[in-house]
Amino acid sequence: MKRLLSISLLILSLACRENPSPESQAVTTAATATETTAPPPSAPEPPAAPVVKGPKLMPVDEATKDPSLVAFREELLAAVRKHDAEAVVALSDPKIRTSFGGGGGAQSLKRNLEQPGVWEDLERILTEGGSFQGESFWAPYVYSAWPDAHDAFASLAITGENVALRESPDANASVVATLSYDIVQRAGDVGRDPGTWQNVKTADGRTGWVESRFVRSPVGYRAGFLENSEGKWRMNALVAGD
Repeated sequence: MKRLLSISLLILSLACRENPSPESQAVTTAATATETTAPPPSAPEPPAAPVVKGPKLMPVDEATKDPSLVAFREELLAAVRKHDAEAVVALSDPKIRTSFGGGGGAQSLKRNLEQPGVWEDLERILTEGGSFQGESFWAPYVYSAWPDAHDAFASLAITGENVALRESPDANASVVATLSYDIVQRAGDVGRDPGTWQNVKTADGRTGWVESRFVRSPVGYRAGFLENSEGKWRMNALVAGD
């Protein structure tokens, strides 16, 4: 009798293993579903802003042809960054041209340096390349390498790569297009902050706003440099307009 009871218990145990409880089946099914469920599809990326195709003015710096000019420019740039007017005057021609009229000389240069924004403009001039015109070196490249085919007063140059052209003068505004060293036209609206934003029109007809730090006029401030009779480079012109 005991032997018969043992056999019955063994058969019952084997049956339980072959037929798991409903609770066990539910857990197994849930785990399988978790493992086989695909992740939700990611949202598509927004389309990239179109790249404008039109005339460009690529950066150039011919100063690298003359190590003495490079050294002088670095010395002058250090003085400019310190706003050291006396040092800048010392590194300039005593008869430096400061306007297209009759003004010029050291005192006129000092007065110009006192004007708002001139220090920043001069620093930018000294860091944006340039090219030789005869024996003189002129900077920035936007002035010295400007193509005659484009009206210097109606046009502007983009001085950066992948610069956003926005719908409005706001850093969060939608991007209309991407600009890289493009020559663009001035647009009519000066906006609420012309010192920060420029309203421009591209060669393919798009109109929008670009941060002013990426835009330069070929008739804005520029500087001329000439090697004197003693073999020393000096700044001999700091002018704007025409």
